[in-house]
Parts: sequence; structure tokens; C-alpha cells
Amino acid sequence: TVRNLELIQSFNDETATLFHTLNHTCSPMGARLLRRWIMMPLKSKEPIEARLSRVESLTKNPELLAELRLHLNTLGDVERLASKAATGRINPREILQLAKGMESIGHVKGFIEKSKSKSLQGLSTPIQLLTDWVNTIFSKINPEAPLALNRGEVIARGVNAELDELRDLQQSGKDHLQRIQERESERTGIPSLKIAFNNVFGYYLEVRNTHKDKVPPEWIRKQTVTQAERYITPELKEYESKISGAEERISSMEFQLYQEILAEALVQLNTMQHNARVVAEIDVITSFASVATSNKYVKP
Repeated sequence: TVRNLELIQSFNDETATLFHTLNHTCSPMGARLLRRWIMMPLKSKEPIEARLSRVESLTKNPELLAELRLHLNTLGDVERLASKAATGRINPREILQLAKGMESIGHVKGFIEKSKSKSLQGLSTPIQLLTDWVNTIFSKINPEAPLALNRGEVIARGVNAELDELRDLQQSGKDHLQRIQERESERTGIPSLKIAFNNVFGYYLEVRNTHKDKVPPEWIRKQTVTQAERYITPELKEYESKISGAEERISSMEFQLYQEILAEALVQLNTMQHNARVVAEIDVITSFASVATSNKYVKP
């Protein structure tokens, strides 16, 4: 019967199904719930009339309907994202979207509570606000976070002082080396002095043979090349050690801090999943109100 009535799918791709006709939902979870409602329709009069009354309330309040749909459109698939958080496989951008979705759910709850419809208010009452958790995510995750932990700055600036210091060290490397080069060039009177790097002995100072006599005694000669000598200094070795260790330390710290953030999400997981189920129902009700208005449907 489901197949022959073309409730969800049609034999002809150009034919509109019942689902296609009724689906004005704003989120994937709303669309999934609508499918379930079509496949498992209500049979008792009281819940049917309760659902119709909620739809009617929204058709009579187009401003509220528009506000709700505006925020429902920013939800994303918070139900799926909450499930990914439960398994620890949620990436930084997704956890930001999850927080934005929970923030939008809070706005939806607020707008419904301001309405005069008791039937709608009963629908939003079960929603539990997660304001503190949302603010924590916004403050700890870089708003421009990459998809993966090892692709750039995930943890926001100001969360961990040591992490910020390591990032500054990593990012200011060229500037720091340039300052060393300029200082040593001025100190020794070697105008062509340059600092470079190779995989054999790291950072080094290169001096052309015409200026070899100006090399300070504390510099350690490491290599002779055509028309030049290469030297290392304790300062360069110390800096090289900091730079090479910074990247590994940054990666380790970001992973640890992100795991702490995921642990905080797990504490709120049941509330998130509950909110997702409630707001999916609100999404379907607003979808019914929207299509009823567009198609001039009448409450039976």
C-alpha cells in the first residue's frame, strides 16, 4: 500500500509523492520524522486533534511561523551530530555547528514561549537550554577551525597560555631568525651573512670566504662549501630545539584540550538528543503550517 499510494517514493521520478508535497521541513531530522509520521500515522482522535491544533495556531500566527522557520533553518542535523559526539568522531567544525544548533533551539523555545498558544507552549516546554555549554564551545573552539585536528588552529586563542606561546614561537620563526641575522651581521661586520637550514645540522650561519676572518671564535664551523663556510651557534641550536618541539607539543596539547571538550559534550549528550527530538517535531509542525498556508489546506 505504501508503494502503490506512492507515499514516499514514486514509480515515476517526475511524480510528486505525499512526502514531497508535505515536506517543507527546515532540517534533515525534521524530514526524517515526517517520513516516520507518514509511515506510522496516528490512529487515535485526541493526539490527531492536538497535532492539528498546533498547526492551526501557526497558520493563524504567520509572524511566529516565519521566526521559527528562520531559526530552524540554522539548526543543521543536530541529531546526527549529537550521535557523532557520542562516538567521539565529531570534528571541530561539526561541534561548532552542534553548539550553533543548540543555540538556535534555545531561540525556538523562546519564541514559542512568548506565543499565546498553549498547545505550542506544551511542545516547547521539554526543551532544556544549554546556554553555558554553548558559550563554552564558542569560547574554546576557534570559529575558523579546520575540519581535522592536525590541519591548523582548533583551540581558540586565550584558552591555554602555553599553547598560545608555542603558536607565537612557531609563527614568528622567520621574523626571529631575521632579527638574529641582522644583529650578527651588524655585530661582526659581515654584510652578506645569511641564516639557512638543512636536514643534516639544522639552522646555520653562512659566511662567504671573503669575510672568514671576521667570524667570532664562539661560532662552530660545521661545513665548507664552494666559496663559503657554514657555522652553528648555541643560540641557533637552542632556537631550533624550540621550533622542532613546538609543532609536536602544539599537536599534543590541541588533541588533549579537544578531548576535554568532547568529554564536556558527553555530559550534555542526553539533553542534546532530547532537544533534537523535540525540535524535529516542531520542524514538522511548522512544515505542515507552511504547506497548509501555501496550498490553502483547511483543518478538518
